[in-house]
Amino acid sequence: MIITGQGYLPVDVIGEQMWFDSAVKRIPLVRRGEPVTKTYCVFWKKDNSGYYIEEFAEMLKEEFA
Repeated sequence: MIITGQGYLPVDVIGEQMWFDSAVKRIPLVRRGEPVTKTYCVFWKKDNSGYYIEEFAEMLKEEFA
């Protein structure tokens, strides 16, 4: 339905996205002139923390902060 212009597909994009299919038109999603954003949260059990979880959390923080 997207290709025929009868539907839409919201896509989360991090950074600049390259599109190779010219049949798909991208439009920004805005509300009152401002880009619509989504908040992502990461949780884990306090007693399940360890080196790998802490490292992963730090990687996420650097990527999305």
